[in-house]
Amino acid sequence: MQLPNFRSIRFRLPLLFMMASAIPALVSIYWISGLLNERMEQILDQRVRDSVTIVNNVFDEYTNDILLKGRVIAQTRSVHELLLAGQTIGLINELNTLNQDLHLTLYGAVIEIYDRNGRLVVSEPHRAKQQVPDRTIYTALKRNEFKVSRFFDGDKLRIATALPIFAPEQSGAIGVVALSFDVTHKLADEIHKITASEVLIFVNQLNQSPRLLATTLDETSSEQLILDYSQNKLNLAQRPDYMLAVREQGARNGRYFLAAAVETRSMLGVIQSLQKVLYGVAAAAALLSLIFALGLTRNLVERIVYLVHAARRVKEGELDQQIHVKSDDEFGTLADSLDAMRREIQLTLSQKESMIVNLTLRDELNSAMIRKAGSELLKEVLNIVMEAVKAQKGSIMMVDQASQKLILKVVYDPQEALEPQKVMEHISFTIGEGIAGQVAATGEAVICNDTHTDKRFKTYRFQEMDARIYNILCIPLKVDDRVLGVISLDNKPEGFADADLEIIQHLANQVAIAIQNAELYERSITDGLTSLFIRRYFEDVLEQEIKRSQRLKTSTALLMFDIDHFKRFNDTYGHQVGDWVIQKVAHVAKQSIRDGVDMAARYGGEEFAIVMPETDLEGAYQVGERLRKEIEDSFVYHEGHKLKITVSLGCAVFPAQASLKEELIQYADLALYASKHKGRNCTTAYRDELSMYEDSSSA
Repeated sequence: MQLPNFRSIRFRLPLLFMMASAIPALVSIYWISGLLNERMEQILDQRVRDSVTIVNNVFDEYTNDILLKGRVIAQTRSVHELLLAGQTIGLINELNTLNQDLHLTLYGAVIEIYDRNGRLVVSEPHRAKQQVPDRTIYTALKRNEFKVSRFFDGDKLRIATALPIFAPEQSGAIGVVALSFDVTHKLADEIHKITASEVLIFVNQLNQSPRLLATTLDETSSEQLILDYSQNKLNLAQRPDYMLAVREQGARNGRYFLAAAVETRSMLGVIQSLQKVLYGVAAAAALLSLIFALGLTRNLVERIVYLVHAARRVKEGELDQQIHVKSDDEFGTLADSLDAMRREIQLTLSQKESMIVNLTLRDELNSAMIRKAGSELLKEVLNIVMEAVKAQKGSIMMVDQASQKLILKVVYDPQEALEPQKVMEHISFTIGEGIAGQVAATGEAVICNDTHTDKRFKTYRFQEMDARIYNILCIPLKVDDRVLGVISLDNKPEGFADADLEIIQHLANQVAIAIQNAELYERSITDGLTSLFIRRYFEDVLEQEIKRSQRLKTSTALLMFDIDHFKRFNDTYGHQVGDWVIQKVAHVAKQSIRDGVDMAARYGGEEFAIVMPETDLEGAYQVGERLRKEIEDSFVYHEGHKLKITVSLGCAVFPAQASLKEELIQYADLALYASKHKGRNCTTAYRDELSMYEDSSSA
C-alpha cells in the first residue's frame, strides 16, 4: 500500500488555512484566479486585435501586389509586339505564360488587354464579360493614371487595376493591361497560411443576415460567429469557440468587413486547468485545519505572494523573468503553468513584431519601387536594407551582361557622405573574385564576421574604406536562377547573424524584381544611340515641371540646341561618323547638367533639349554657354583626323516668357533659330524681338 504524500499541498495547505483562518488564503486564491482570468482575456483580446491588423496588412499586400505585377506585364516587350501586330492567339499564349510566372493563379486573377481605343482585345483566362469598369480603363489610357480599386460586381467583391502600355517609338499609350480578381475562399486560405488566423470577409447590411464573401471556416459557423459578435456574446465568460475582431473597409460602391478569428480552446483550457488547481486548493483548505499550521504558514504565504507578483508581472507585460517554484507539489505545477503561459505570450509577441518589421520593410520597398527608378532606386534600396540590419556601410553591385563583370553602382559610407552615393567612375571586378564575386558566381549568400583572416575577402585600391571593413554580409539579387547583382552590407557592431540574413533574403527577390522592372522601364524611355531620354518622355517631364513651377511659384528653363552642319558629317564621312558626333554631344550634355535635377533628351535627329527646374533665363544662358564651349573643345577621330564639333543653342523660361508647354518649346526653338541666323556656335536667350524669326523657323 502506497503511503500518502504528506508534502502534497492537499495536506499542508488545508491544515494551515483551517488553523490560521483560511479566509486570507481563499481571498488570495480568488484574487489570483480573477487576475489570471482578466489577464487571459486581455491577452486574447489584444491578440485578436493584432491578428486583424496583420490580416488587413496581408490583404492590402495581396491587393497592391497586382499593381506591381500589372506593371511587369505592361512593360513586357512581347506583349507590346503582339498587341501592335494584332496577334490575338499569340497574345493569349503570352498572357497564359505570364499568369503562371507571376503566380496570378494564386488569386484566380484575370488579365485583360485593351487596345488604344479602349476596346477589349483578349482576356486570360477567358471571361464572358469585361471584368474591369470602363472608367478605370479610360483613366489609365487617357490620363496615364493607375491605382488599385475595390468594387462590388453583383454579389462579388472585385480587386482591379489598369495600367497604360507604352512601346518604343510609339506616341501615347498603345493599349491598357488590366488585372482583376474576386475575393474568394481561396484568397482567405492564402491569408490564413501567412497570419495563422481564421479569416472572414463579409457584407453586413442593416436588418439583414451577413453575406459571406470569403471565409476559412464553414459558412454556418462563420455566420453564427458574426451574429454572436454583433450581439456582444463573444467574451470568455460565455466560453466561445473563437474571439473575433472586425475592421470595416470601403469599396467604390459599398462597404465590406474584414475579420480575424482566434480559437480560444487552448487559452480556455489553461484557465480551466489553473482554476481547477486553485479551487481544489480552496476546497481542501476549508476541510483541513489545525495540522502543521505554524511550521508551514510562512513558507506557503511566500509562495502565494510570489505567484501573485508573477501574475502581475505577466499582466503588465514583463515577460523576461522566469516563473519557478522549487517544489514538487501543486505550487510547482501552478508556477510551471504560469511560466509556460509567459513563454507562449513572449513567443507570440516576438512573432508579431517580426511580422510587422517584415511588412514595414516590404511597404518601404513597394513605395520605393513606385517612386524611384535607376540609380535613385538603388540608393533607396541600399538605405532600407542597411537600416533593417543596422549595418554601418554598404554597396550595391550589378552584373554587366556584356562584360560579365560586377559593376559598383551605389555605395554608402556615412563617414564619407550623408546619403548613398552613385558611383560615377567605372569600377568593376571579375565574377568569382572576392566575397561579392563568389556570391555572384554561386548565387548563395555569405556571412563573414572576420574579414582580416578570411582569405576570400579582397581589398581593392579604389575603395579606401575596405581597410575599415571588419565584417560583411553579401546577398545575391536573383530573378529565377539569374543573378542580377549583389548587395554588400558591412560593419555591424555585434556581427551579422542568421536572423539578419533571413530578413534580407526575405526581401532579396522583391528587390531583384524591382530592379529588373526599373531597368525595363528605363530602356523604354531612353534613346538607344545616346542613352538620353526620348522626346515623348521629355514632353511628359516638361509638363510635370511646368505644373510644379505653377504650384511652387518657381521658374523652369528650357535649353534647345542642335549640331551645326550635321549633314556635312553624314555626307562627307558617312553615317557612322554622324552617329559618333551625336553620341559625343550627348555625352558632353549629360556631364554638363545637374545629376538628378536637370533632364537631357534627344529631341529628334541632331537636335537636343535640356529641362532645368528652378532656373531663370540668365542661369539657362550660362548653362548653354558652358555646354557650347565644352562641345567646341571636344572632337571625334576619323582616319587619324580630329573632327571639330559646334552647336547652336536657344533658351526660354516659364512662366516669365511662356505660359504653356508648347509656347516654351516654341520660344526656345526661335532662340535656337536666331543663333543659326547669327552665324552658329552661339547661345541666344529668347526675347520678344525674336518673334520676327517665327515664320522662317516654321518654314
